[in-house]
Amino acid sequence: MKPFNREKFLLYLLGVIFAFQAAVFGTGLFFCAQNGGLKSCPKIGERYDQTFNVMIATTLALLTGSAVASAAKKKDEPPN
Repeated sequence: MKPFNREKFLLYLLGVIFAFQAAVFGTGLFFCAQNGGLKSCPKIGERYDQTFNVMIATTLALLTGSAVASAAKKKDEPPN
């Protein structure tokens, strides 16, 4: 069995987050357009931006932590 690649998994997760956010935002825009446009959803852009930023920051923090853990592990390994 191959070892688990954390960085690859987290980058895949970041891609899934982008796709999910695009789908949610598209659905929100569709329903807002059907129900009066920006008059019925005046802060949709602001909310989308906040949610997107939090998800990106969390994923990037996980990537950074994973990279630091990998670097520390490699540093502790004896040379060949």
